[in-house]
Amino acid sequence: MKYKKIIFDLDNTVLDFRDTEEKALKKVIDAYDLPYTDETIAMYKEINHGLWQKLEQGIISREMLFSSRFALFLEGFGLNVDGNTVEDLYRQNLGQGYKKMDHAHELLTALKKNGYHIYAGTNGVAKTQWQRLAGAELMHFFEEVFISEEIGVEKPDPQFFTHIFDTLKTDNKAEFLMVGDSLTSDIQGAKNAGIDSVWYNFSEKPVDSEAVESTFSISNLLELLTLFGIEREKSALHLDHLD
Repeated sequence: MKYKKIIFDLDNTVLDFRDTEEKALKKVIDAYDLPYTDETIAMYKEINHGLWQKLEQGIISREMLFSSRFALFLEGFGLNVDGNTVEDLYRQNLGQGYKKMDHAHELLTALKKNGYHIYAGTNGVAKTQWQRLAGAELMHFFEEVFISEEIGVEKPDPQFFTHIFDTLKTDNKAEFLMVGDSLTSDIQGAKNAGIDSVWYNFSEKPVDSEAVESTFSISNLLELLTLFGIEREKSALHLDHLD
């Protein structure tokens, strides 16, 4: 296998952002006495997803996203609030989300043991991502952690990956493989940067015919071990519940 340097997205690839988001969002909903229903959650997610798409497209800034998403959300319930204040409440709880994706620890352990160079490449707030990585006890797996807030650009901007190549002092793109759950961020970003990619489609959702194509597609992180020709250790077969 030609790949030697593996870049992992964090949210919903290594760390379970679904669980983290749900718990942090509930704190906000409870604080403003809103109904905690599927409709309320869906309303927030639609607003948030739309803003993230605009950020990835370069239409809005990070500051605009974070200051407006909860203001727009609560406006839907007739509440006029300072978006930054609510964002602070949300982010305090978001930073405590340490749950890992299924088999993430086993996968990273196996890759590290077999000599692969592992990096994190994530969009998001630096303080939050560092806190979650440390809380999940995964820091030691990553030789470098690249976070959009610290770099100054978001995936899928090719400059995000250029920063990685420059930091690692290499222009051998054939060595790199990007692993992530987002077609518009991780996979499009890898394509823009000229490197191969793995789409982690953990929810096995259907693919739009016009969506960017990844080099590989998996629905379980352990499929990466098969891709790399790495056998699972017998001890790991009895530790799946710990991931």
